[in-house]
Amino acid sequence: MTALLLGIAALIAFGAPIAFALLIPCAVYFVWLGLPEAIFAQRLAAGTASFPLLAIPFFVLAGEIMQRGGIARRLIDVARALVGHMHAGLAQVGVIGGALISAVSGSATADTAILAKTVSKEMVREGYPAGFAASIAAVAGVLGPMIPPSIMLILYGLMAEVSIGKLFIAGIIPGLLIAGLLMVANLVVIRRNNIDVPVRPKATSAELRKALKDGFWALMFPVFVWVGLRGGLFTPTELGAFVAAYSLVVSLFVYKEISFKDLPGVFRESATLTAIIMFILAASMALNYAIAWERFPQTISQWFLTVSDNKYVVLMIINVLLLVLGLALEGPPLLIILTPILVPLMNNLGVDLVHFGIVFVFNLVLGALTPPVATLIFVASSIVGCSSKEFMKYFYIIFLFMILGLLFITYIPWLSLVLPSLLF
Repeated sequence: MTALLLGIAALIAFGAPIAFALLIPCAVYFVWLGLPEAIFAQRLAAGTASFPLLAIPFFVLAGEIMQRGGIARRLIDVARALVGHMHAGLAQVGVIGGALISAVSGSATADTAILAKTVSKEMVREGYPAGFAASIAAVAGVLGPMIPPSIMLILYGLMAEVSIGKLFIAGIIPGLLIAGLLMVANLVVIRRNNIDVPVRPKATSAELRKALKDGFWALMFPVFVWVGLRGGLFTPTELGAFVAAYSLVVSLFVYKEISFKDLPGVFRESATLTAIIMFILAASMALNYAIAWERFPQTISQWFLTVSDNKYVVLMIINVLLLVLGLALEGPPLLIILTPILVPLMNNLGVDLVHFGIVFVFNLVLGALTPPVATLIFVASSIVGCSSKEFMKYFYIIFLFMILGLLFITYIPWLSLVLPSLLF
């Protein structure tokens, strides 16, 4: 087992695509054990033969349509009308806009790109430092996997055999908590760095009504997620199909910002991203089989329990471990590799798997903000046009608030569990 994991880590370190870094060592492992090749093939096929996985291409398609169809821009206009007059108004618009967009997209990278192209560039034009503007887009992007729908929560729910509907609902309060902490962090950064930016006048009631009217169809996305899951109208997969169809109709016939000739490009981009996710997931099934064959989860559980049988101590150790691993690996591969290892441990400690899923996913998303991987930092910095040094000047304070949010989510399970317990 150690040789298998070291082989995967070595291939990743040398820049091999994640799917192949998982696939090649697992194939060698199966041959070395003398297991039938048919089992290996069956494991790969089983990785994508699941009804809940149909939600992924639908939500990916909805996010792509949202970016091109004017839905994201209207959500940001609503956020500007609500909080644009506050101190550090545009920074707060980025956070609220990120929360609203997250209710449609579910992808941290997509949300960061949208916010960087819109809010961050406008912040620079109004005199905000470019590093601060880019940091807003990067950190607001982490709300994507927290506030439903979320592709990472779908993957976790499938692998941990946890209700995806409960996970979606469980992410709402933690997501809003993180948004609130980010707004406080913005004020701290502004004051600490003596950033002097213009304060916009408060939107008039007419302007607010216009923003809400223009954004009405976009604002209905969170309503559909909430009502559909709570009322039992949709499974998460059916919700994904409905949201994709709804976003297509709104973008084509209501906002009219995409046309039928744009659809092949939209479908092509969505299919490419979906294929990447599915390939990684299929490859991970072979790894999961090897992990179970070697009884690796039981070994890990015994090791942790020799350190401490207090679940809060173990959760702290896992949080630190995930933050360290996030320095070198992206969130989705880590989720796929670690879920079958950590879920049995959580069961042994009596940790609710819905609560752990929210902690796990948020911690993995933080890895996209920590160099050298730092996907969200690179996306935001490249779009805004600032150096890494300038970015980090403002980012480290905000990241400390994110760590504070992680501690809240980890040690106050009520934040994650109150809505699922009430609604389900």
